[in-house]
Amino acid sequence: MPRTKPSYEEAVREVEQIVAEIERGEMDIDQLTPKLKRAQELLALCQSQLKKVTDDVKKLLDHE
Repeated sequence: MPRTKPSYEEAVREVEQIVAEIERGEMDIDQLTPKLKRAQELLALCQSQLKKVTDDVKKLLDHE
């Protein structure tokens, strides 16, 4: 079953969790690649959401 698209806050929390697991040495080497790919996907999602919000705010401010 495909994952639902997380909110910005959920994505950030998940990335922070992945980073913490790596830093603490709690991640098996077999988990490293898929977890890093997941973190990369989440970061791309966050960047996209931030860009959209930034663009929306600029549009709103330009109309004032």
